[in-house]
Amino acid sequence: MHHFHFCPNPACAYHQHAPKERWFVAAGFYVTKTFGKVQRFRCSFCGKYFSTQTFSLDYFAKRKLAYPQIETLLSSSMSIRALSRFFSASCGTIQNRIDRLARQAIALQSLLRPHANPHESVCIDGFVSFDVSQYFPNNITLAVTADSQFFLAATHATLRRSGNTTEAQKHRMSLLYRACTFEPRSIERSFRELLDRLAQERMPQLWQPLILITDEKKEYRRALYSHPLFRLQNADHRLVHLTVHSTEPRTWYNPLFGANYMDRELRKDQAAHRRETACFSRNVANMLNRFCVYMAWHNYAKPFRIKANRKARMTHAEAAGIPRKLVATGRAWMFRERAFLSRLSLDLLDQKLWKRAFSTPLKTSAEYLPRYALA
Repeated sequence: MHHFHFCPNPACAYHQHAPKERWFVAAGFYVTKTFGKVQRFRCSFCGKYFSTQTFSLDYFAKRKLAYPQIETLLSSSMSIRALSRFFSASCGTIQNRIDRLARQAIALQSLLRPHANPHESVCIDGFVSFDVSQYFPNNITLAVTADSQFFLAATHATLRRSGNTTEAQKHRMSLLYRACTFEPRSIERSFRELLDRLAQERMPQLWQPLILITDEKKEYRRALYSHPLFRLQNADHRLVHLTVHSTEPRTWYNPLFGANYMDRELRKDQAAHRRETACFSRNVANMLNRFCVYMAWHNYAKPFRIKANRKARMTHAEAAGIPRKLVATGRAWMFRERAFLSRLSLDLLDQKLWKRAFSTPLKTSAEYLPRYALA
């Protein structure tokens, strides 16, 4: 007996809220090599045909792969090529499954993040890596809660290479930079995107100021001073901006420990960001999708403290105040039921991540996004 909670057609009146009584009828079946006999149905309101596969993570997939295993291995520093060898699948197939997982992770994060303690201090810092080649360094701006190390968000900015260069490198840079354009003040834009989210979900309240911890980067100050979160302060809504010099020891006592901790974890757990690695990012959207998968694993699966008593062990999400039952229910849903963009209330940053809107240096065409991902 099948029971679906909504019609998959975004234009249908039953898409957001379906009636309790049966609103669809059986409409035959079709046979696939991968999933065998698949039951089809028809919506009684809009007439749209759909099947059990429509609500599956493997919609349109031609092969079954274990999503929890992909998530765990990807978050344990295994590269795309290593995953393809492990699963005996092409790199394209592996990236396709990671893309599906990333959309599930974005949906899960958007649903559970508002349940976290809104008064915990937030660390924001830039994680530096590169895309395509070392001539295109990036700044991946991270927002992490200070005490629970709950991964709130990540955004991306492409930069020009700085530092000492040889004449040959300068010539190579001039040739590459003629073929692309750089977004002005991209670090400020990425910082503003995180401030927008904080203003939406962690608005300061009476006797509960928002404590924001960053380093002394001038771009952060410029973005903050022009943002409504700072400009519209009053007696009841206060923001405290604590700055830490980047040369301070990265110990537990450093107020930026949450961001420094995440920096270390990403270096060791993401193959594309290891030092002197051959697994660097070739595509920004793909790299950010791997970030999203890692974010869900870190928040909802990884223990907050490895050495904690097994009975007392909790995840970073639980340490941030999200109930354990919600975390367990959300994790089960993430691997069971496909998320629909039209049924989610995503902010602008999450929409950019979902729609692969971050561009790759030197790439002129838009990122491919399957039509069903926009349903």
